[in-house]
Amino acid sequence: MVSFCGFRRAGILVSVGAVVLTCGCHQASEQPEAGSQAIEAAPQIGAVSPMSGEGRSQAFRVVASHPGGATAINDLQVLIDEKMTPTGSGACWIDVNSLRSVAVRKEDGSDWLPSVRIGSADTAVNSKCSIHAGGVKVETKGTELSVTLPVTFAAAFKGAKKVWVVASGPRKHSGWQERSTWTVN
Repeated sequence: MVSFCGFRRAGILVSVGAVVLTCGCHQASEQPEAGSQAIEAAPQIGAVSPMSGEGRSQAFRVVASHPGGATAINDLQVLIDEKMTPTGSGACWIDVNSLRSVAVRKEDGSDWLPSVRIGSADTAVNSKCSIHAGGVKVETKGTELSVTLPVTFAAAFKGAKKVWVVASGPRKHSGWQERSTWTVN
């Protein structure tokens, strides 16, 4: 068994400067020799659309890729707020975990609220935003993963926001990347 620290939804929060990471250490079997370089690579964040806009709701589409294949992306997170803070408190922070469920972070940034199964009639919601799980789309093609998140912002969550994205693979994550802007009105 090999011990490594990977980016995971159910981990502890670590702040590095203005970057917020969620890390968790776990045990994993060693990967077979074939393709091990691909597994060791970090996912890459591609396009996020729309690049900018305004409104109370929007379906954000996030594209990421991994040389080990789209299914090597274990987790994708989107954080929407004015700025990145050490805890992410006050943000609309969304997690698409193992590409099967979606969750949002508690308002104080201390933990995740219960996840809901993608495709279900349930909604992941906090005081900043809600994501209807039935409208979440996850598509894979070769090395590329595309996730569409229908986000509805709460009435009190107004103003100019930035959209940051991070994706994790079996061993590494992409690091948070600012990819879009959105004005909630």
